[in-house]
Amino acid sequence: MKKFVLIILMTSFGFAGKGSIYSRYGIGEINTFVSGKNIGMGNAGIATFGETHINLANPAATMNIARTILSVSYQYKNYNSEDASGASIFNTGNINSFALAFPVYSPKKMVLTLGIVPFSSVAYEQQRTDTLYGGTTQSVEGRGGITSAQLSLSYAVNSDLSLGVTTHYFFGSIYKDQTVNFNSVEYFGGSYNQTNSLSGFGLTVGGIYSGIDKALGFSNTKEMNAGFTLFSGSSLDYDEQLLRNFSTNQDSIQANDRTMSLPLGFSFGLAYLKNKTIYAADIHFQNWDNFKVAGVHPSEIQNSFRLGAGVEFLPQSDFIGDEFFKRLSYRFGGYYRMTNVKLNGESINEIFGSTGLSFPMSAETRMHLAIEYGIRGTTSSSLIKDSLLRFTVSISASELMFIQPEIE
Repeated sequence: MKKFVLIILMTSFGFAGKGSIYSRYGIGEINTFVSGKNIGMGNAGIATFGETHINLANPAATMNIARTILSVSYQYKNYNSEDASGASIFNTGNINSFALAFPVYSPKKMVLTLGIVPFSSVAYEQQRTDTLYGGTTQSVEGRGGITSAQLSLSYAVNSDLSLGVTTHYFFGSIYKDQTVNFNSVEYFGGSYNQTNSLSGFGLTVGGIYSGIDKALGFSNTKEMNAGFTLFSGSSLDYDEQLLRNFSTNQDSIQANDRTMSLPLGFSFGLAYLKNKTIYAADIHFQNWDNFKVAGVHPSEIQNSFRLGAGVEFLPQSDFIGDEFFKRLSYRFGGYYRMTNVKLNGESINEIFGSTGLSFPMSAETRMHLAIEYGIRGTTSSSLIKDSLLRFTVSISASELMFIQPEIE
């Protein structure tokens, strides 16, 4: 039995299927999704308002929504993972977000937003065959992740300053399976099946100041916004169940009433509007050095940092009757991220470029398309490089509801 455990835990594996092998660490791959529209701008959106779409980057960004908006996004991913020995390709797709926003008190631009978005995702599968102990086949697989069900409220303090708050309820399960089979009859194979169930609450506060350039005396008009967000972190309830299967017996271990701490994070962004063009840039930092599982900080987890920027060319017109190409908005951008994973002394970094466009499908419905391509990791230091293509389709449909008519 001891030989079985050592092989599973100490052997390094080759490339992965289903997703990125780097989602094996911590709570998985951390979501960078802002909105289907902002993806094309390198996911920059801390200081940009959403009027015909729901910007989830900042709870203060929804205050200009004047009618009920329903938004749904679907994302397709293509992974090409390679190491020194070869490469593998895997495709996957799923609903990426669901959000509903509606104004509740127009004089103060109070907008309530309900959303369900992924906070993290785990998806990998690896297999390796070697000559140890007469020949072994080893595999590891992970799936699941953490979802954020959230409720946000925006509020206009005055014509320049808007604030917002989001309450998160985090929930989900992460499944990790490990198996080994021997060719020799002298050894017995087996498997470990681990289920980690997590739940807890968190808080994000945010604000946007409109016309910071005018307030600082740089301009006579309001053309630049500054925004910020602060994530409180969370202490998640963490239950672990381990099922061990051997040739002669099966047992299980249950560990309840443990905690997993999600760390504090903050973001800052700028947005500049000039001649129907929006320029935006964000920075985001999260203190993963304070991430702990049952009081222990995993050695492969480090602080993360992301810098994103993009530009959007607004349409000449948004009216259905006009020429189609005059109703398109175009976006370009990219981001660099130092992820929260560090292996073999190497920080696992990624760099992505993005482009996107939007157009009205009807007077109340808009479609947002975005494509991202980037690279994560490296083949040096016995690591894996992921080349990743993401294609996102988002539809925003609005309705004149919950708006009180003017009384004459």
